Amino acid sequence: MDRGLYKTDIEGIMGLSLQNEGIYVISQFPIRCKYGYILDFAIPNQKIDIECDGEVWHQLGNKKDKNRDGYLKSRGWIILRFKGNDIKNNIQNCINKIKGAIKENV
Repeated sequence: MDRGLYKTDIEGIMGLSLQNEGIYVISQFPIRCKYGYILDFAIPNQKIDIECDGEVWHQLGNKKDKNRDGYLKSRGWIILRFKGNDIKNNIQNCINKIKGAIKENV
């Protein structure tokens, strides 16, 4: 798969699915802070962060992810994390959760 703008295959699947649903996101969105966080996908005006977590890199309970999520939540961001297998096997369920967060955060 040609990833284009996306760093991983699961980001590519998510990005194309978001685009097909008409959900405007910015990929690889930088958070300007001393930690230099980069969000996989962001809806900045609603402060929604969409993360695509590969099973190897983002293990359940990853301390780095918890610290990052805590920092973003303390600044009003909503973090949505999706595991790679969920993205590959049921992308529509992921999209529905994102749509739900968008509706709740209007």
